Amino acid sequence: MALDPDIKVMLDRLAAEQAAQQDEITLNGSRCSYRDQYRDMSRPPERPVTEEVVRLGAGAGGVSLHLYKPVDAAGPLPVILYLHGGGFVLGDAETYALQSARIALECSALVVFVEYRLSPEHPFPAAVEDALAAVEWILAEAANHAGDPAYFVLMGDSAGANLSIALMRHFKQQRLFRAVCLLYPLVDARPYLGLASRSGSDREFATGYYLEFAETEYFAKAYLPEPEMATDSRVSPVLATDIDGLPPILFYAAENDVLRDQGRFFAEQLKAAGNDVRYRCFDGLIHNFMQHAGISKASDAAFLEVCAAVRAALESRDLR
Repeated sequence: MALDPDIKVMLDRLAAEQAAQQDEITLNGSRCSYRDQYRDMSRPPERPVTEEVVRLGAGAGGVSLHLYKPVDAAGPLPVILYLHGGGFVLGDAETYALQSARIALECSALVVFVEYRLSPEHPFPAAVEDALAAVEWILAEAANHAGDPAYFVLMGDSAGANLSIALMRHFKQQRLFRAVCLLYPLVDARPYLGLASRSGSDREFATGYYLEFAETEYFAKAYLPEPEMATDSRVSPVLATDIDGLPPILFYAAENDVLRDQGRFFAEQLKAAGNDVRYRCFDGLIHNFMQHAGISKASDAAFLEVCAAVRAALESRDLR
């Protein structure tokens, strides 16, 4: 299927801007650009949302949690732990603020956004450790912030979906999560470090479709200073052997995405292991379609579909 027309307009504009770029791109510049683009393309929430910041730990090893909830929410709210994308290198609470607030509204939930430590300053496994700490905080403290951890969903996009997979495996015996929502996840870092063959989507969408193959290589090298780290199943869960007995999985992919094929392969692995996996690949869309809700009607429809599924999982009274 052809690209969504709104997405094509955006990609053409970004390509023209990149061609005109003369200055050397720095790490800080990339982070600022990602922040600005994400906010500019996000759709703002339609009603007020509160934000509260909680700090775990101190100094360089600390992590901030940003808590979003509807202003008019009554009673204990179900909890969504959100882990953001950006290749483990980009992204922060400011980048995702509009999206986080809108998810809180659409899901009638307390959204706990994890501002985990980024690479290359803090390579693997720092982000995994921060995500684990966030789960422990929710179990101990969410009730003091209008949250009910008995109704708890994990949600993450791209690199954040990779972290979500690590969490659902780590905590599977505790049966904490009513569902795990995976948005266009990275599930195999090896192709981006030359340790495995490229997939068909790696080749087909290598350039010109927002997330480029060269970027995935950069992100992988920043996150994994030693290439053999890519064989750790917390990094490449396609290598995991403990993927049975997991919570229900809402798995979303984009047709025009380098990560599409590896994600589909992992979804099939999860199904073969006996898990409840609801897989959906959105035609015409690209990586990070949740970001594009403000500039693409099709992306906004996908955003609302994802939120509706998460809300249904949170409202379920079935045992996990």
